[in-house]
Amino acid sequence: MFEPQTQETQTSIQTEVQRVAGGDPRIFVSQVDVYPQENGILLEIQLTVVPTTDAKILSIFFDQQQRTASYV
Repeated sequence: MFEPQTQETQTSIQTEVQRVAGGDPRIFVSQVDVYPQENGILLEIQLTVVPTTDAKILSIFFDQQQRTASYV
C-alpha cells in the first residue's frame, strides 16, 4: 500500500484484495477500485455479506505520509 503510485501497484492491490476476500465465504466482493490521491491511495471495495443481496461500499484511505489507514 505504501509503494509508489504506479498502475502496476494499483493492479497488484486489486488482485491482492480479491485474493484475500475470496478466501472468506461470508463475503462476496463484486468490485475493487483503487484511486491514487495526493498523499496516498483510496481503496473502494463493493462487497456483499452472504447470503444477503445488499451491496455496500467500504472505503479505506492509505496515507503514505502518515503511514496509516483509515475508513472514509
